[in-house]
Amino acid sequence: MAVEELTERDELREFLVQDRLANAYLLGNLDPSYFQFCRWYGSRDERGEIANLMLVYRGLSLPVVFTSGRGEDLPDFLKACYEVVPERFHFHVLETQMADLNSTFEVGQAEAMIRMGLERRHFEPGVRDERVERLGHRDTAQIMALYEHYPDNFFEPYQLETGLYFGIRDEEGDLVSIAGVHVVSEAHDIAVIGNLVTHSGRRGQGLATACTARLLEELFERVSLVALNVQVENAPAIRMYENFGFRANNRFYEGRWSKAAERAGA
Repeated sequence: MAVEELTERDELREFLVQDRLANAYLLGNLDPSYFQFCRWYGSRDERGEIANLMLVYRGLSLPVVFTSGRGEDLPDFLKACYEVVPERFHFHVLETQMADLNSTFEVGQAEAMIRMGLERRHFEPGVRDERVERLGHRDTAQIMALYEHYPDNFFEPYQLETGLYFGIRDEEGDLVSIAGVHVVSEAHDIAVIGNLVTHSGRRGQGLATACTARLLEELFERVSLVALNVQVENAPAIRMYENFGFRANNRFYEGRWSKAAERAGA
């Protein structure tokens, strides 16, 4: 199968907008702020249109691989991409594509996730919690300290440059809850929120809800569609997001893979 590197953002956007929520990360990464970290690979159908797509995003300490497409000839496409994927990566793959990914890369365990979305017209802001403050680079040390307890986060300090990280401190001034973004693109009218963390000793106090509410207020001044990921089994988080108006769009899987681990298991 012929696989080519794709660089034309207009062509990529035309393909991705067919399901904006399922492709939320990929759409957001078309923004110049993120595009510099991206390598896009695709195969074409008989009409010359994109059939399958892989994004290798290197803007995080561990690269992330995303897949999208109609699923036709996906196993052949994945095999053809084997040489271009990093030695280690985190992956996001649609539920319908997981079996093909596993048969090609032997990824082993992966976590079932739900992609949820909320449109601006369905969001109703409430009373602002004055404890919530905007976070910046001066807060990096405390942010990193809180995220240390949650190693599956996707935080990098440069993300603070968006101005879209918010937190609440305890009585000693330490951060105990944070909400932020993975990607935001005004040009493509979409954002993905994430890196939402609350200290284990302060859960059940509405801190995550307060931080998320403030984040959404700010985001809907910039974009009209916000997406997020949540674990299938995380019922409290799903309820919180549904209370904001988020609704499920699709399921996908995420996990980690490395060539070294695959060789060791061979």
